Amino acid sequence: MILWAFGYVLVALLASMLGRGSFLLQFLIQTPLLVIALAQTAVIHVLWRALATRGPVILWPLLALACLTAGAIQSAVDLGLYVWLTRAFFPAWAAWTTIDASRIGFVLILYSWTFCLNATLFWALRSEEAAKAQRRRAAQAEAVAQDARIEALRFQLNPHFLFNTLNAISSLVITHRNAEAEAMTSRLASFLRTSFDTDPKQPISLADELATIESYLDIEGVRFGERLHVTFDCPPDLLGALVPSFILQPLVENAVKYAVAPSRLGATIGVAARVAGGELTICVKDTGRGCAAPSVGGTGVGLRNIRTRLAALYGPAGRLETAARDTGFTATVRLPLHLVIPSPGVG
Repeated sequence: MILWAFGYVLVALLASMLGRGSFLLQFLIQTPLLVIALAQTAVIHVLWRALATRGPVILWPLLALACLTAGAIQSAVDLGLYVWLTRAFFPAWAAWTTIDASRIGFVLILYSWTFCLNATLFWALRSEEAAKAQRRRAAQAEAVAQDARIEALRFQLNPHFLFNTLNAISSLVITHRNAEAEAMTSRLASFLRTSFDTDPKQPISLADELATIESYLDIEGVRFGERLHVTFDCPPDLLGALVPSFILQPLVENAVKYAVAPSRLGATIGVAARVAGGELTICVKDTGRGCAAPSVGGTGVGLRNIRTRLAALYGPAGRLETAARDTGFTATVRLPLHLVIPSPGVG
């Protein structure tokens, strides 16, 4: 419509400038020609859609024939209309409405070319739509793949943790600490039920994540008793912060494995949350003197998993920092602060 309207407005403007009536008169004369041209273009479009799935050997020759036919019809109507107007109303136009071979050829080429341009635009627009559809499908596929990766990373931790816990239960049974083994099994069942009920693709509140950690430490408390000391330091206004589910459990598990288990005196595990400049920082620290975790460099399953999940979810804004000192091991998770319900003074 834009192409044809522009063309006929331009013709009307040029004709009026050459003294062949006013612009309004020429525009009125061009209007029926515009309507016929649009109708023929619509027919070509229908033909294009019908042949779009065919090969170019069939598509383009038939379209070229259709454009040539439409150009011939449009030329006949155009020339016939001006001859009739000249004879009926504007005899002064006779000098430039004379029909000869050169005029017929010029008008036929002009109209046929314009219809071919329309067909080319159909092809270009369809190609663009196909490209957009392909990009949408690729984006959807990438989103699905990303969700699958995140879900796989999340559930990768369950068998990792489950193996360690079942090994601990087995040790309790072997040493005839059956009551402790039974208590540990019961708490493990409760912990796993909560874990599997959580959608791995959806963030949870920091309060829920800390509750999960407490459940896990309850399980380990059966095994280590007074050797395991735990502290939580989280301001109430950060309990609604959104975090990936199960993001802290491998950090706490590492602290239990490398700080509490090897020490006869045990160790203290501290979990603290802070916010600064819109960034949420969650620190897991232990006091396992001289018990450096072998995964300090990020080669362990847990730390590598966390780094991969944070990168997938937040890009450069999500990261894990670790540090081993003589006084223990520290792991710090940093991610953008998002609150379930924004709290005054936080952000």
